[in-house]
Amino acid sequence: MRMAARLFFASAALGGLFGPAAAEELAASSLPLFAQDLQPKPQEPSIWSGLYVGSEVFAISGKGVKGGFGGAGFIGYDHVFANNVVVGVRADAGYSPSLARWGAARGFDFASTNVSVGYEMGRLKPFVTAGVALAKPDVIGRGFTTPTDAFNDLFDQTAGVKAYGTFGAGLDYAVTDKLTVGVTVSAGVGGGPAAP
Repeated sequence: MRMAARLFFASAALGGLFGPAAAEELAASSLPLFAQDLQPKPQEPSIWSGLYVGSEVFAISGKGVKGGFGGAGFIGYDHVFANNVVVGVRADAGYSPSLARWGAARGFDFASTNVSVGYEMGRLKPFVTAGVALAKPDVIGRGFTTPTDAFNDLFDQTAGVKAYGTFGAGLDYAVTDKLTVGVTVSAGVGGGPAAP
């Protein structure tokens, strides 16, 4: 009787060591190697998916350029589909220096909204973008201060505010999961200033 009790407790202890997780491993290891490779792996979330905020700085150089530095703050959201297509929406507000040699404006306060379509290639994401922007000449000559000031200056008085369309293309690179750098080339259509 004692021997039977010992065998029962030994079996129970071993069963506790080799619980459900061990049973799954045992079942998986009994499959041939090629079948084990076909088992679905858990998918990690994409670094390109979700809500993001950030800032950007840009410079314009050339003969007659006034106040060649600008910047903006932005907020956006991207969604990555199963086929690696990335669709996103983004809103910006900031200051863009003027390209014109004539006129009183040193630059333009602006606000814009863009929709982008890109393709996830690991840490690299090429994309195209299109949107609308509002811009107002900065004749005071303050230049870039903050995105909030640029947004307030844009809507302080609506005189001189122009709307125009934008389109462009770019390339983003994720240095880490939290830091991205990129290059975008954009243009404005519809009689507005040079697109920021």
